[in-house]
Amino acid sequence: MRWAQERRIELEPFGVDIGPRLIAAARRRLPGFRDNFWVAEASDWQPARRFRYVYTLADCVPASGLSEYVFRLLERAVEPRGRLIVGSYGSRSRSEPPLDIGAILESFGLDLAGRASGGDPSITAFAWVDR
Repeated sequence: MRWAQERRIELEPFGVDIGPRLIAAARRRLPGFRDNFWVAEASDWQPARRFRYVYTLADCVPASGLSEYVFRLLERAVEPRGRLIVGSYGSRSRSEPPLDIGAILESFGLDLAGRASGGDPSITAFAWVDR
């Protein structure tokens, strides 16, 4: 939130995770937003509203279901003119690079609005599409 505020972007945190302990930790860390965090399986979760920015981690979705998952999020969770950001994390200890998220999203027929990576060698990759 601080990073966004420095850029004059106001964000209100929301989160979904299948792990109750992770959601409990988020609620403790951000008590003013505790009602914005839900325990749910993101792949079939139906949000009560849509969001301007939605971030998801591709590493937690089987490759065979990633396309369906991405399109479901775009339809159900991202508001019109909103943005879906998809990330992947590699592993230095296992010498595994992150997935090439940009190429994967393009293979689904999506037009990328942007991409970024971090680390040397790259350990994180992100790409985003606008709705």
